[in-house]
Amino acid sequence: MPQDVAAATIKLIATHLKLDPSVITPDTSLDELGVNSLQLTEIVIDLEDMFDIEIDQNTAEAWASLKSVGNLIQAVEKLVGANG
Repeated sequence: MPQDVAAATIKLIATHLKLDPSVITPDTSLDELGVNSLQLTEIVIDLEDMFDIEIDQNTAEAWASLKSVGNLIQAVEKLVGANG
């Protein structure tokens, strides 16, 4: 399952940013990809819908914790595991 989450997250980010998924790794920073706050919000909402989860983004600290693609993958994996 973790590989599926990682692949799906990377594919979703690539789709939003109109990039080739092969240029995105878990170590890639969202800043490096040029992700703005609106794009990040849309990506998070799509991930929530895709995996039937809710990523807590109600605090500044929660948003600040999402610095890399890997941070998003970890957040999704944690919530998917909690629901499983």
